Amino acid sequence: MKDNIVPLAGIVMVLIAGAFMLGLGIGQNKLPEVGQLVGMVTKSGSSDVVVTPGGERVDMTVFWSVWDILEEKFIPFGTSTEAVSTVSAEERLFGSIEGLVSSYNDPYTVFMRPEQAADFKIVTQGSLEGIGAVVGERDGAIIVVLPLPDSPADKAGLIAGDHIVAVDGIPTSGLSVDKAVERIRGPRGTRVVLTISRDGGEPRDVPVIRGRIEIPSTSHAIVTREIPEVAAPGSVAATQPPAARDFYHLRLFNFSQTSINAFERELREFRDSGAEYLILDLRGNPGGYLEAAVRMAGKFLPEGTVVVREFRGPNREEMVHATRGASWFVDGLPSMVVLVDQGSASASEILAGALQEQGIATVVGTSTFGKGSVQELVNITDTLSLKVTVSRWYTAGGVSISDGGLTPDVPVDPDAAAEGDPWIEAAVQVLTQ
Repeated sequence: MKDNIVPLAGIVMVLIAGAFMLGLGIGQNKLPEVGQLVGMVTKSGSSDVVVTPGGERVDMTVFWSVWDILEEKFIPFGTSTEAVSTVSAEERLFGSIEGLVSSYNDPYTVFMRPEQAADFKIVTQGSLEGIGAVVGERDGAIIVVLPLPDSPADKAGLIAGDHIVAVDGIPTSGLSVDKAVERIRGPRGTRVVLTISRDGGEPRDVPVIRGRIEIPSTSHAIVTREIPEVAAPGSVAATQPPAARDFYHLRLFNFSQTSINAFERELREFRDSGAEYLILDLRGNPGGYLEAAVRMAGKFLPEGTVVVREFRGPNREEMVHATRGASWFVDGLPSMVVLVDQGSASASEILAGALQEQGIATVVGTSTFGKGSVQELVNITDTLSLKVTVSRWYTAGGVSISDGGLTPDVPVDPDAAAEGDPWIEAAVQVLTQ
């Protein structure tokens, strides 16, 4: 059974080799030997006709006719009568496959050449060197989704929403996320210059020295605020000083295989802390394993509650993912707010959407990223891979996560607070009003 990972898809952690992709199902089995790309060996027989799942027949002889004509007639470029720029048969084959993949018009479906496939495998094994930023693609632009705390990207001053206009002077216009990451990545100690445009302003160069990245699963802090006491209706309110209230600020950075244990530990500490309110912070969280999101939602929801609906494959077969086990808060749910922003993606959107629709928590912030698809990594050969979108995600109530992301219950203006964190201040106001 393949693991489902829900996004960073189209969102990429720029670490050692480029693509720490959340929103991915890993296909461990390669294609049968007969189906591997081992060479251009035949143009006849049944392989000349492809029948799609919808029953559409595609005559592949058109492709071979074009291939043959180019082989026969095309004259390569040369700067002299002897120097000729040639393109290998393998390069032409890979280019053809990339053209086919791009025709599906999905930025998260990508054919990986040997170098990309090898890099991807290194990253999924946990090698973490780079600038320490999550990047994504929106409307054809490469944007910073989240600079990790204390990472090189964070220290260089990058913030969520920055547009990466160029990398080392090379424009990113028209590049996929994976291609952009290829340019940004690199070993620690090396330098990369990102040209950044912020809020539509003039682009400026930001040099970043790559380093080793440590990615936590969670962190927390106790936020204390002086909150005025509210007199009971009909009573004569006595003059009383504001009372100190504690808010447990739990920040979740990803939905990794180990983050569920960290999340459970944080909830125990919350219950032991005596804090009255819980602020679950999913800002800049690019997603991860679907199972982690479902299990986290199950800490607050009754057993059997639908968390997310999955429509899988060309025929859109529906699968329902529901909670298992009883809620941890049988004596009463905490007063709770979930913080989101444009960097909250995929599994973050699934968890926030489930708690929002079930009335468990108020969602505070800005619209989320809108990443509602899952990719599966298929090993075509030992050196070639295809990352293909296989599922679309909807909330239990049928809201498409990809269609503009989630809309918060209480919007936040990032520039509203002169001091402090406007998200936190908005959360405090919601929880105490």
